This record gives sequence, structure tokens and C-alpha cells, in this order.
Amino acid sequence: MNEYRPAPRQLPSGSPFMDGGFDRPASDSLSLGQIFGVLRRRYRLILLMTVLGIAGGAYLAIKTPASYKAVATIRLAGERRSLTGTIEDNETPEMSSRTMDPILSLAQGVRSQSVMGAVVDSLGLQLSSVTPDFGLNKVDKIWVNPQAGADTIQVTFYQNGVKAQLRNREARARYGEVLDLGDARFAITSVPDLPSAQLAIIPHQMAVDKLTTGILVAPRTGTDVIDVTYLSSNPRLSQRVVNMTVTEFKHLSILSAKEKSTRRREFLEQQLKQTDSMLIRAQAELAAFRSRQQLASTQNLLDAQQTSMLALDTRRTELEADRQTFAALEAQLKKGDDASQMEAIRALASSPALADNPTISDYYHQLQLYQFKVDSMTTGPWKAAPTNPDLMQYRSMIVTRKNDLKQAVASHVATIDARIAALRNLRAQRGQSMGILPAMAEEEARLTSRVQSLTSSSDDVRRDYQKARMAEEVEAGDLDIVDLAGTPYAPIWATAPLKLGLGLLLGLLLGIGGAFLLEALNTSIRKPEDLEGALHVPGLAVIPRLTSGPSPAPRRGLLRPGKRAELESKRANASALGTVTQPFSIGVEAFRMLRTSLVWCEQGDNMKTLVVTSAAPGEGKTLTSANLSVTFAYDGLRVLLVDCDVRRPRLHGLFQVPRSPGLMELLTPSFNGNDGSESLTFNPSAGRTDSGRPVTDVVRPTNVRGLSLLTCGALPTNPSGLLSGVRMRVLLQELAKSFDLVILDTPPVLATADAGILGSLADGVLLVVRAGQTDRVAAKRAHQQLVNVGARVVGTVLNDPGGEVSQYGDYYYPYDYAVEEK
Repeated sequence: MNEYRPAPRQLPSGSPFMDGGFDRPASDSLSLGQIFGVLRRRYRLILLMTVLGIAGGAYLAIKTPASYKAVATIRLAGERRSLTGTIEDNETPEMSSRTMDPILSLAQGVRSQSVMGAVVDSLGLQLSSVTPDFGLNKVDKIWVNPQAGADTIQVTFYQNGVKAQLRNREARARYGEVLDLGDARFAITSVPDLPSAQLAIIPHQMAVDKLTTGILVAPRTGTDVIDVTYLSSNPRLSQRVVNMTVTEFKHLSILSAKEKSTRRREFLEQQLKQTDSMLIRAQAELAAFRSRQQLASTQNLLDAQQTSMLALDTRRTELEADRQTFAALEAQLKKGDDASQMEAIRALASSPALADNPTISDYYHQLQLYQFKVDSMTTGPWKAAPTNPDLMQYRSMIVTRKNDLKQAVASHVATIDARIAALRNLRAQRGQSMGILPAMAEEEARLTSRVQSLTSSSDDVRRDYQKARMAEEVEAGDLDIVDLAGTPYAPIWATAPLKLGLGLLLGLLLGIGGAFLLEALNTSIRKPEDLEGALHVPGLAVIPRLTSGPSPAPRRGLLRPGKRAELESKRANASALGTVTQPFSIGVEAFRMLRTSLVWCEQGDNMKTLVVTSAAPGEGKTLTSANLSVTFAYDGLRVLLVDCDVRRPRLHGLFQVPRSPGLMELLTPSFNGNDGSESLTFNPSAGRTDSGRPVTDVVRPTNVRGLSLLTCGALPTNPSGLLSGVRMRVLLQELAKSFDLVILDTPPVLATADAGILGSLADGVLLVVRAGQTDRVAAKRAHQQLVNVGARVVGTVLNDPGGEVSQYGDYYYPYDYAVEEK
């Protein structure tokens, strides 16, 4: 390779051949692209499982008998509430509107255990047919004891009647007549087409649960209408079940409402008796209290006492004012001088209290008269002398009346004091009697309030009692049956879409799960990242599928078998050597990339011999070595391709040359002479070996200029011994001197020891791995065996003839840059 190699240099640190070839994700979690990649690669499995799932769903849908759908319609009417004016369950309208939806409550009530139990008892749904060909459409007047356990009834049919047996009890009857078996009664309407049948009695609760599961209740949005639906394989049974359900629900709702009204009426009746009794006792207590106090009302007495005390206080105030007036008058009268006395008398004349005391009033008027007489006698031109007896008499009388007036005023003041004292005593007495009146008023108010409260309660209870009596007598409910179900005439396949959808979903899930399971179990190397992560060796190239160029059409007529086989062999060899037939294809570009990588690898300067091998057979090592040799030869190098795979040689077939003589003949001592010498000289300029054998008998030229081929030769008894001998080492050294590059195609590493032996002798080893086929463990083991014998693995080649690498969305072939054809 010295004639072609550029100056050696170190690759940049970011080269894909130095750091493992590709960037790895920082996390082990699957990305969305990786998930879609798994689904894309395993789409056949997913499609197969989906088709199987749909097929299974379709099979179950076909095997399921046809169902008939019966629908009855009911609505929330509120007729009972409008007639009675009551709200059931003691709920206020505000509480009802906040806590529950009456339509949903009604829907749940349809599927209640009491309604379902009544329907089961009415239609005898505890009885079912065990015989597939005998349905209950010929069975009528069914009754089953709700307490009966699981049991079977054997029925035998005759032309003129039927016989039934339940445990040890047997019954016979004509068709249409009832067969009484104790726990079950029924009638067979007509002669069936089979001689006997078996009926089964299921427990009552099991029948109720089965019916509850089958009944569907669906309120219509925005209305008070509810649809009740039932599906059955018997159209008559589906109609009877639905109609009986709504009828029983209406009947039970009326009975339930009447029972509630009865309980409410009884409760209110007891409450009314207790309330009336308590009211009578309270009224009696109030009457007795008023009788003891001898008054009609304590409040009236309290008001009178308060008015009287107010009057006493007013009178005492007036008397105190009069006393003050007369006391002042008395004080002035006692002073003695006439002026003060006259002034006091004039003040007395203006006092309103003068009229209350006639004595003082008389004295005052007499004094006024006497004073007038004296004044008339002492004034004027005809005034009398002071010694006038009449004048003296009048003056004496004035003095006497003044004294009498003083005594009268003093007596009046004493009288006023006595009256004030009496008023005070009376006020004190009234105050004492007023002290007990508030307690009496409070007691009376308590008794009166109790009477009023009991009266109001009695009125309310009596009103509710009357409503309860009305509700008890009303034969109506809050439910109306809008439409009863008719007999369905067309079957529906209600579960078919569901089963198909479930089959599709199950198949899809199983397919996806299987795809990820296969991906998890697949330990093969599928992309360059897997290879480099497992071996920690640079990935030099990814080789896609090699396609042959257009071949001439065969001539008309049949070919002989030998000619046909020869033509097929030539086509196969042409496809394998794509570097010869299609020099501008993506496969050739891949080998050119491999050549460039080998030139720039770390051992590129000194690499004269290169071993191409693989971990196991069928991984493309022979095709890789052949096309790589052609690629180097096109670059002007003298290349020798040596077929060292003695057990399964293929290079002689690719280049259409004989297998022998070849490498094994060169390594066999008898081929070089009989002297047993271990030395071997190979001189290509002379064209012969040292024994005189022509070179063309061993090393053969090919159609590719610069490329020579050394076939494997005949199979010896001990090929590994020959390859590991000194002759092989000497042969490689001599060949390396005569050629620029010697490429050795060896057996797989894990199949024989030949690859390890030759790898230790060569300058480098190129390990070929097939995408999607080579196991990671096998690749690691092959690499470790090469390292153990001292071989220098310069890189790996990922052979991808099946397009495994291209199935990963994060990788593409970088060689698809072909020559544009004109």
C-alpha cells in the first residue's frame, strides 16, 4: 500500500472512527422515533396479530345468537305531588334541587332490587333452559319459589302430554296445563321437536343480578323521559321483561308512596294527640294561675298599679307645694308688723289652695270686710276719730280675725303634713305590692307563650295530618308510562361492533407487545451503534446490498441444464462482484469508503497483509474481501487476494478459475520439492517457484487489472497445521514483498482456529458483521479470540444486504451519490 497511501496523520478527535462512529443518546429511554421504528420494522407481526384479533372478534360475533331489543318509555310526571301538595321523603325543594337529580334517582330506582325481584317472580325468570334446541318460548305460566335453590328439571315430551320430574317429585299434564312440582310450576304450550329437555332453576338472587345486568336505563338529555331497554334472544321475552319492569316499578312506586303516606299519617296522628294533650294542660295551667291571682291579666294589674303610684306621686307633689306656700304665709303672719301681715294676706288671696280650706277662706273674707270698714272710716273728709267706738271695734275684730287666720293657716299646714305622710305610707305599700307583679307577669307570659306555641304546633300538625290522609287515599304516583314496548321483529347485532373493536384492539396490543418483545429478545447487531458499543472498535463502513447490472436477455429456446446452471452461476458472481459490474453504485461507494478508512486507520502505514473474517458463517466476509480487493486494484495497487477458507472456498467460483493448485499446494512440502526444505522463494518476475513450477499454476491473474488471486487449493488433512507453520509465515512475507497489499479471506473466527492463526500473522484484521444476524455475544467472543492471539483488529464492517440498518429512522446510507446518466 506504499504506492497509494498519503502522508500519515492523526485523525481529528471528532472522527467517527476514533470515538465509536456515532453519537449515542444520553438516556436509555425510548424516543418517539425509536418507538415508530420498532413498529415499522415489525409491521408484519402487528398486521398479522391485528388480523387474527379481528378474525377472532368476527368469529365470536357470528357465534353469538341474535338479540332482540325492546324499549319502554316512562317519564317523571309529579301527579301525586300535585294532588297532595307534599314532598316525599321529608325533603324541601331547595334541598332536593341541590343534592340530587330526580331523573337520575328515578333511573336508579328502575334497577332496584325490589323491582327486579318482582319482575323475576312475575315472569319466573329463575327457570332457564339447559338444552340448546329448546327455548322458553314454549313454556308459559311459570312460577318458581323464591326460596328454591339451584336444581334441574327433566322434561319428557309425548304426543298427548308432558312429564316433568324435579328431584323425587313427578308431574304429568296435557299441553297447556300446569305442571306442579312444588318449588316450580309451568305449562308447556305445544309439542316441541325433540323428545326431552332439561330445565334449570337458578337461585333467586342470581336471577335478580342477571336481570339487573341486562336492564339498561337511559334518561333522554334535557327531558324528564327515560328509556328502559332489554336485550334477549327471545323477542317475546324481551318485550315481557321491559313491560313488566316499568309496570312493576310504577306499581311499587305507588305502594311505596302510600306506605310512606301511611307511616306519615300515623306519625302525625300520634304527634297531634300529644300536641293537643299538651295544649290542654298548658291552657289549664294558665287558667289556674289567673284564678289564684284573682285577675284576668297580670299585665292589667301591673298597669293599674303603675298608674295609681303615678297619681300618688303627683298628689304628694301638689301637697308639698301647698304646704310650702302655707308655711311661708304662716311665717310672715307671725312676724307681727302690719305691712308683712298684709302682704302675706294678699299672697294668700292669690293662692289656689285658698279654696280647699273654707275656714281660712271665711276668715280672709271677714278680714277683708273689716279692713274695708276701717279704711272707709279713716279716710275722706268725714273720717272718724280714732276713739270712735265703731272704729275701735272694727280694729279689734281685725286683730281677732288675724289671730284666727294664723291658727287656721297653722292648722292647715298640719293637715297638709298629715296628708303627705299618708300619701308616703300608701306609696310604700303600693311599692311593696309592685315587687311581686313582675314575677307574676313573667310566669303568666311563659304560660301564655306555651299555650300559643302549642296552638301553632297543633295547627301545623293538624294541617300536615290532613295532607297525609289525602296522600294516603290517592291512587297515583309520580311516574307515568309513556309507551309500552312492542314485540321486536328485527334482530340487532349490538355486541358485534364491540367484539370486532375489542378483537382489533387486542390484536393490535398483542402485535405491538410482541414487536417490542422481539426487539428486546433480539440480541443481534442491527446498526453501527450496536457494533461499536459492543466491540469498542471503529466501524469503518456499512455495506448495503450489491445489485448486478442489467444482463442481456437470453436467446429464444430452451437451455440445456448445464448451460442454464452456468448462466445462473455467472449472474450470481456478477451480483457478488458489484465493484466490477457497477462501478458507480452505492455498494461500490461503500467499499471505497471502506478503502479510505483503512488507508487512514492507525495501522494504515505498515499494513501489507489484511485478514478479512467474521464471527460466524454467512456474514459476507468473502464478498467483502473480494470487492475490497477490486477497489484497491482500481486505485493502481498490486493486490493479491488469498482464499484461506479451505473448508468452504468461494473465491475461485467468483472469479471463474480452478480451485487447485492453490495455497494448500504452496504450503505442502512435496509441492516445492522432495528435500523437505522449509524455505520458499516466490519471484513473480521470474514467473516460477524455486522448484521450477510456473507461477501461473498457483497465483492467477483476474479480469481486474492489478488484482491477482491465490485460491485455496485442495483440502488437506490438517489445514490448521499448514496455516500455523513456518511456511505460511514465510509465504506471507514473500508475498508482501511482491504485492502492495495481500488480503486473506479466512474462515469464521468461531468456526475454526484458522482465522486466529492468520490474524496473528497479518498486519491487521477486518471483522465483518452482518446486520440483523450476528449476535452481540458472538461478535464479542470473536473479537476477544482475535485479541487473545495477538491479532490487531483495525476495524469492523457492518454488512447489510437485507436493509436492516435502513429500517432505523436515524440512519441512512451516505453513498447514494451515483453518476447521473445522460
